[in-house]
Amino acid sequence: MNQTIRKLLAGCALSIGLFSVSLTAANAEKMPEDVINLVPQQIRDSGVIRVGSQQTFPPVEFREPGKTEVVGVSADLLAEVADRLGLKLEYIHGEYSSLIPGVEAGRFDMASGGISDNETREEKLDFVNYMMSGGSILVRDDEDGAKLDHIDKFCGRSVATLLGSRIIMDAVEKASAICETNGGKPITAEQLPSAPDARMQLDLKRVDGYLGDFPALVYMIETMPGKYQIAGGNFVLTPYVTSWGFGKNANGLRDAVQKTMQTMLEDGTYAILMGKWGLGGGALPEITINKPASKR
Repeated sequence: MNQTIRKLLAGCALSIGLFSVSLTAANAEKMPEDVINLVPQQIRDSGVIRVGSQQTFPPVEFREPGKTEVVGVSADLLAEVADRLGLKLEYIHGEYSSLIPGVEAGRFDMASGGISDNETREEKLDFVNYMMSGGSILVRDDEDGAKLDHIDKFCGRSVATLLGSRIIMDAVEKASAICETNGGKPITAEQLPSAPDARMQLDLKRVDGYLGDFPALVYMIETMPGKYQIAGGNFVLTPYVTSWGFGKNANGLRDAVQKTMQTMLEDGTYAILMGKWGLGGGALPEITINKPASKR
């Protein structure tokens, strides 16, 4: 298993508990003018970055029941980035599968909410990478679920995931092909528009597993004890890098965000905010552009 993923698993397993933090780094300072001026004039004039987000992806980016504020590690990081650039954030809800088309169509200035960088997606968007993560399998906390400790145990069974989760689907399709090569039945996969819709299929016993980000699955187990478990305890189906997506014609905003995040990494703010959400193990050693897991 990738060493960074091992650290992420350890960090998530320790706690997803939320706690208040006081940023002691020099985060009140604005970025230098040459960085601020990278932001497109239209965004500087409006003072707002429009962020496309599914808002249903704890602990990365989500809204708590009955509340309108978007919270999570991504939301905290972006709020700090925007503050240092002298801007504010406007979240626009979009289903996961609509985030990349939304950036391409100019509906959003950037895509967030748990999107991951890969080489195919880089043909459409550029990505600022901010967290190492991985896809895992949520199963019911019962005797049958305990048997499903690896993807190879899902031959002839069914799983559900988020529509547009290409990296996860590639891994499922590869595992399904191995099932058939070994004389077994394929894995049936359903893709739903939102993470709650996909997880509901597990609750209704229509599927045997729900595929999602390891941190999000740990969060679900912590907040709904006795209902779920992660296949194998910490089985990782595939590693990937959680990122923010930018249009190919938006290099200025992309670079301003990357440089601001790198400054936050160097002054310690990045580590504080990652740790606040129990995700310190997924912290990257540098904030990169277009560097998916396949290139690490």
